[in-house]
Amino acid sequence: MSFSLKAVPSASAMDSLATDAAALGQRVSDTFDAVVTQWKLLDDAFVLIPAVPVSGMLITPQSSMSDFSDAMAAAKSALGNASFHDFGPLEVRRADLLGRIDNLNQRHANHQAALREEIAEFRADPANDPVITGRNHPETTAYGNAKANLSILDDEAETLALDVDRFHRDLDEAEAALATTLRSITGGDTVRRSDGSEVHSSQMYWGIVPPGRSQGFDSRREPLSLEDYFAQAVTSSVDTRIQWLADAAPKKVEAWLNDHPEFMETVGFVPPAAAAALFASLKARSTQDTSGAWTTGPLGTLWSNAPGAIGNLNGLKVSERSPFAEQELQRLLADPNLTGDQKTKLKLLDRKAAAAGVTLLSVFLDTDGDPRASLVWGDADTADQIITITHGIATDLGQLEDWGTIGDDLTEALLDQTGKRHLDSSTAVVLFMEWDSGDMVTVQGADRPQDGAAREVALIEGFRFVNPSAWQEGWAHSLGTTTTADAVLQSPGVFDHVTLFGSAGLTPGAGTNLDEQIASGDLTVSSTSADLDWIAMWGRVPGVSEHPVNPADLPGVDVFGSDGGPVDGYLGPGGDTGLPTQGHNEGASTNLLYRIHRVDPLSVATVGPIAGVLTMPGDSVGYLDPRSQSFKQAVADFMTRIEEHG
Repeated sequence: MSFSLKAVPSASAMDSLATDAAALGQRVSDTFDAVVTQWKLLDDAFVLIPAVPVSGMLITPQSSMSDFSDAMAAAKSALGNASFHDFGPLEVRRADLLGRIDNLNQRHANHQAALREEIAEFRADPANDPVITGRNHPETTAYGNAKANLSILDDEAETLALDVDRFHRDLDEAEAALATTLRSITGGDTVRRSDGSEVHSSQMYWGIVPPGRSQGFDSRREPLSLEDYFAQAVTSSVDTRIQWLADAAPKKVEAWLNDHPEFMETVGFVPPAAAAALFASLKARSTQDTSGAWTTGPLGTLWSNAPGAIGNLNGLKVSERSPFAEQELQRLLADPNLTGDQKTKLKLLDRKAAAAGVTLLSVFLDTDGDPRASLVWGDADTADQIITITHGIATDLGQLEDWGTIGDDLTEALLDQTGKRHLDSSTAVVLFMEWDSGDMVTVQGADRPQDGAAREVALIEGFRFVNPSAWQEGWAHSLGTTTTADAVLQSPGVFDHVTLFGSAGLTPGAGTNLDEQIASGDLTVSSTSADLDWIAMWGRVPGVSEHPVNPADLPGVDVFGSDGGPVDGYLGPGGDTGLPTQGHNEGASTNLLYRIHRVDPLSVATVGPIAGVLTMPGDSVGYLDPRSQSFKQAVADFMTRIEEHG
């Protein structure tokens, strides 16, 4: 069983570096103070014409050296804190994991050796000819014990793989947090003119001309914005690489994809029109068999060797891309080098994608090796409406069972309510799980939601290209609300309406943008947050969070209830009321985190803390739980929008 553990930056080396940094800063400052002392003597030694106050010439650089010393002291503090709180404990965890890995491998080797010994002894006896006995293995107790023990070890290996993955996540986040802290330290590095004013530079464009063969300046061409240059560069690079993948030998394709894990996730950023044109050109030179598999031409080669190159393109019909996405999923599952965590998540995806009414849209491993995907319920190519659901913090395909249930429940409720209203209208539900939402320690940052928003924009713009008349809605939970609001900021008009559940907050820029789009009539927004949700507010802490804006505070936002009570417009038995959302959870949950705050204090005081804790409910109703007021009201309001805009 193979596990690889990343090295942890040495805590002792970090402490040493911290000490050296502070000493350097102090030495630079002290040295410059000595220079200034000597410099002031020049006023008495020389007569300058015209007269210049020589002694004042070094005031600005002396101040800069003092700032530099303060910056080095801040760096020492940051390194010391990271060493003590993060990297020291991570070194201990790594050593523990190494011990568990060695122990697991040793036990596995022992049981495997016992198994081989039993099989060898069985095969050595002529009486055990499988043609005669119908058996190709022994039925001894030792053989059975070895098989059972190996199965137990396989389960243990999956648990260990999850722990290894968690260790890598925590290590990456600790390194990123330290890097962010160090990058934010300033002092002594500002370039100034002789008059003391700061010197600034900026680059408004990336490249003078569009990407291509010509590298020279051409005044006749309009300069490209960074966004346009990125789109052209990605399109050109992906197009060229896909053409190469379609012609290269399978082993070369495999080797190249192994060396460039970022390719499959980059494919999705090709603009929809370019993606559609690329597919059309490949399709014209390819053929399918009766089963739908591509067998000849460039698509035949891609189908066999790199199906994700097509399956992850936005701008293709679902009916065109989904078979390639499914083929890519099987390619990934067949990889013998998958970790236990990767395999578990991909198997969950495979199981859900095979369910009736569910279609796989995309699948890839991101640059950290985490599986990402999107799924759709219904026909997004022809639907009158498309609702895209975005998950929140600390969520990935490991929670697909819970989020898949939400997709099932919402689809069922929409069909039910559409039928009860006798509407001739269809809605597709999309579950967007292509982004890294981080963990609790990163919840107040904006970089992950912004990255996720870029992927979400690419997905929705693909839907708009294929099905331009469809009404597009974004429903989001927790940190997903930050992502969805930023998608609207990055691409105004990408959604016609957004519904935000238990928001972890919006960036000031996204909040201002929503406010402006609501005022102009280009967008409508709904928001809800439950009184029993004690977690969402921690994403919006003023002065700490990069997304402190509560969408419920924005003018024009429709705030609806999630604390239990009447539901306006939800048809059917029991539809006129809904249960309160009882935590931050998206759906029904038995997680202690979403139940512990509902322990009866009186019981704790009466029967003691342990017995009192047992009084907490067995599960917690979530925002997108079909029993909840928030779910029913969101569905009812959606039906009203269908009737108004249909």
